Amino acid sequence: MTEFALVLAILAAASLPAATENEELEALSGRAAVEKLAGNTLEEDDSAVSGAHIIFLKPNGIARMREHGTQGKSQPVMKQRWTISPDGLLCVSEGKGPQAPDTDCARISISGDRVEMSVPDLDEPLTARLLPGNPYKL
Repeated sequence: MTEFALVLAILAAASLPAATENEELEALSGRAAVEKLAGNTLEEDDSAVSGAHIIFLKPNGIARMREHGTQGKSQPVMKQRWTISPDGLLCVSEGKGPQAPDTDCARISISGDRVEMSVPDLDEPLTARLLPGNPYKL
């Protein structure tokens, strides 16, 4: 690449509009929201202890979860499968896919680092914070 072409490329990139704060906080839902969870960690908001309930969704479809017990001691890491249902729900099960009998599915909505999970059996959605990567090393 010549110096002139390099300068043009830099100027072209500099003239692109930056993302506004509203664009960054635009909510995601359905398949796009579930895909954003892949490779990242969910930390439950409702817990009094940071990291009390966490889920790391590996991109390969494995969900690794951990809870702290009532005495503050960490429980063993649980491993389950996660998938995206045809209608864009996050489904977690011990079986193979959204049709497994033990599957629980939730409608996901993400705004910034806030995640809401609407589960049919609950009156109010569960809330969590989206953390990049696997900070708890699950």
